[in-house]
Amino acid sequence: MSGDRATVSPEFLASVQPIVLVGGRSRRFGRDKLREPWGEPGRVLVQRPIETLRSIFGPRVKLVGECDPSIVPFADGVIPDKHPGVGPMGGIVSALLHWCGPVFVLAGDMPSFAAIDGWSILCAAEQRPDCLAVLAATDRPHPCAGFYAAAGLPVLSDCLMRGKYRLATAVPGRAVLEVPVAADSLINVNSPSVTVDLPRA
Repeated sequence: MSGDRATVSPEFLASVQPIVLVGGRSRRFGRDKLREPWGEPGRVLVQRPIETLRSIFGPRVKLVGECDPSIVPFADGVIPDKHPGVGPMGGIVSALLHWCGPVFVLAGDMPSFAAIDGWSILCAAEQRPDCLAVLAATDRPHPCAGFYAAAGLPVLSDCLMRGKYRLATAVPGRAVLEVPVAADSLINVNSPSVTVDLPRA
């Protein structure tokens, strides 16, 4: 998405907790990809989504999930995942419970997500309080890049209780708003061969 940064009220922005999901096991990558050297010397992959969220929300980005202790200082705290092993849904539910308000989520292996896309999602979320999720989308919605309203907690919790862990289908389609973004903003680093460009402003 291009153009000027979308306008979001300070009150709405302050109500949202930004989180980065770090509880994945990097099976396809073959090693802890979040600690993979990335960009400038001495920097690692997970710093990218953290810094993107900080450029929007300031220094209050939380990690969600179990991760290597070396990663913890890059963020502004850790929210324990109360549902480890079930994928991103467990982390999002844990964050919603912890914050008691809406959350903005990015996967820890999404280094090219652009701040301008984050602003667009937040603007859409503020304008559409009836939506339970406002997600970045290309040809499909991407459930690990977007906004989850506090009102969506019962829906996600019910899915967890029933063993339905697929986040992409957890929220009914009528309650999901898709915000188009460029495909290169949503690249997941799932193997050492993946390369991505730096995030756009």
